[in-house]
Amino acid sequence: MSEREAVSRPSPAPGRQGAMRRLGQVADLRVLSMLLVFIVLCAAFHIWSNGIFFTPRNLSLLLRQASIIAVISAGVSILMVMGEIDLSIGSAVYLCSVVAATLQVDVELSTWPTVLVTVLAGVAMGAWQGVWVVRVAVPSFVVTLAGLLAFRGIGYYATDAATIAPLSKSFTALSEGFVEPVASVAAVAVLAVLGGVYLLWRSRQLAREGAPMGGGILAARLLSLAATAALLGWTFGGFRGVPDAVLWVAGTGLVLWVLMTRTKFGRNAYMIGSNREAAVLAGVPLGAQLFSGFLLMGLLYGVAGSLIAARLSASTPSAGNYMELDAIASAVIGGTSLRGGVGTIPGAIAGAVLLATIDNGMSILNVSSFIQLIVKGMVLLFALAFDAYMIRHRSYRV
Repeated sequence: MSEREAVSRPSPAPGRQGAMRRLGQVADLRVLSMLLVFIVLCAAFHIWSNGIFFTPRNLSLLLRQASIIAVISAGVSILMVMGEIDLSIGSAVYLCSVVAATLQVDVELSTWPTVLVTVLAGVAMGAWQGVWVVRVAVPSFVVTLAGLLAFRGIGYYATDAATIAPLSKSFTALSEGFVEPVASVAAVAVLAVLGGVYLLWRSRQLAREGAPMGGGILAARLLSLAATAALLGWTFGGFRGVPDAVLWVAGTGLVLWVLMTRTKFGRNAYMIGSNREAAVLAGVPLGAQLFSGFLLMGLLYGVAGSLIAARLSASTPSAGNYMELDAIASAVIGGTSLRGGVGTIPGAIAGAVLLATIDNGMSILNVSSFIQLIVKGMVLLFALAFDAYMIRHRSYRV
């Protein structure tokens, strides 16, 4: 589509603008609901664990535990928004961890070149799957299911299913290091202030455009921001500061949020997920968009593979097991629809934190790992049921 055609295209219909506003309101509702559920879970686990759960130390470690799933769930939510899926996540992340560990142990490459090569390996895996989806027109479910088997098989063949260790201290610090507590609290305070200023600016901008945010919604967002900042400040200030793994989540989440909310890529992604045929007729380059989504997913394979190798200071044969299920569950819990067209990056990250909270709490209570799988399965089922309910009532279908 030419630039002249793009300029001459009429603005979105008021009905669609209303749908987008409803989508934002429901996203707010989902985030607020997850915040309330998180508070209730924290209170319950704190009581049941005799005061062990709700402490700065445990919450800090919980966030570090959630970091890898948060990074990867943010990426898979983009594919899900476009109506695609990725079942190869765990195996791809494992293979990337093999690449990172091999470069560290056998090649003795330094930290950042290792990360770069690992990310490039992940991008190559994403490109491989994207070609099959876009060029050969094989459904992404089938392509990534094949990747789930093949990538792990390649890793097992290359290592003879052995552990590769140890990794350098500088590489391990990518996940296990901490920012100083004073600097961490100051950073949280600054970000909270900037977030509040942005919300006020956005509210005034919407009012000028004739679509006011509403005092209740603005107050709820500011209150959620203040509560989250207070909790993070207390957590990081009371233990060892911000875990470096959380910085990766923050950076990844910010970049992906901007990509999905402020760029043409994000607009096209939502259009494709909402109505693929209409998106094609509107001039959206479907093939390039889907291929870019898989490339982006591949990049996150490399990031997550580096982080999991750094956390363990090794590449182990069990790395990444069930990661695709946790990532998809986190995205769905955070409001991403498996039907496409609906989902946010903050929601997916919040879903990962909520799922990690359940894992962490049950582990503290010494709940059987088998029971933990059952609970996580039921949580996912209820999240899908809620998604189906919202679709039936057309509360947020764009």
